[in-house]
Amino acid sequence: MPHTQHLLSIALNGPQQADLARSVVSEIANRGCNILECRLFPVGDQFAANLLVSGNWSSLGRLETALPAIAGELGLTAHCTRSAPRPMDEKLRPYAVEIIAPQEAGLLRDVLEFFRSHDAVVVEIAAQHYDAMQTGAALANLQLVVHVPVNAHPPALRESFMDLCDELHADGLLDPIKN
Repeated sequence: MPHTQHLLSIALNGPQQADLARSVVSEIANRGCNILECRLFPVGDQFAANLLVSGNWSSLGRLETALPAIAGELGLTAHCTRSAPRPMDEKLRPYAVEIIAPQEAGLLRDVLEFFRSHDAVVVEIAAQHYDAMQTGAALANLQLVVHVPVNAHPPALRESFMDLCDELHADGLLDPIKN
């Protein structure tokens, strides 16, 4: 009989507090669940977490039932949904992208449009704003994971990407992710 993996997708948000990540992780482990994927990060002065948790039917049920009380004790809002494993597409290969550019309103839109025009699928985005130490200029750091069709010609994609970076006055990296 094949093993069925039971998954729960959890989103948490609330004010940033000391030791919040450890508290969330401990509450999940205390109910016999395993964290398969997670993103825990500050957004302004807020805390945000997205987790994919696995466990047997009973342990996920206990966590799902306890989650509103756990979130309340930690000052967070919570949303959870039963989930399935992420489908893998053999016709796509993953690339890591990093761009450091002047902060402008359309920057992320332009980057996403570039990858859409190359039939690539953006699956992860992390964006941070900061001021340059020497000049004080507003800069953005974008980190993406992009799935590119295997039939795409890597040197042509890289050249087009570098042209985009030149247009945006940005430094950029586009490298395959080795599995």
